[in-house]
Amino acid sequence: MFDIGFWEIMLIGVVALLVVGPEELPALLRTAGTYAGKARRFFSDVRAELDMEVNRAEEIKRRVAEEARIAELHEVIDDGKVTIPVGSSTKPVAERSASETETTDVKKPPVDHGNSA
Repeated sequence: MFDIGFWEIMLIGVVALLVVGPEELPALLRTAGTYAGKARRFFSDVRAELDMEVNRAEEIKRRVAEEARIAELHEVIDDGKVTIPVGSSTKPVAERSASETETTDVKKPPVDHGNSA
């Protein structure tokens, strides 16, 4: 993250030793280390939470796409646009000629609302 070499760290240490003094320098370094650790843990937690939310968003996106596909299939079925090939040909439907393919329309069954006695 930061491009700090050995000599830069030594210079910071010498300046800190001159400004703070040798008695308080260990306590200052310990406090700085504690805060650095807290900051590292905080950023790690934030990164983990963001990753979890991104994964959740991707899962929701996948589910919405799947639901849209299912809704589209339901529309096709409800409109009666589905045809079922009739015959005993072993060729795949795409390879059959028009004369070999016989189709029948699929009709929706009548809806019984439970009013019959």
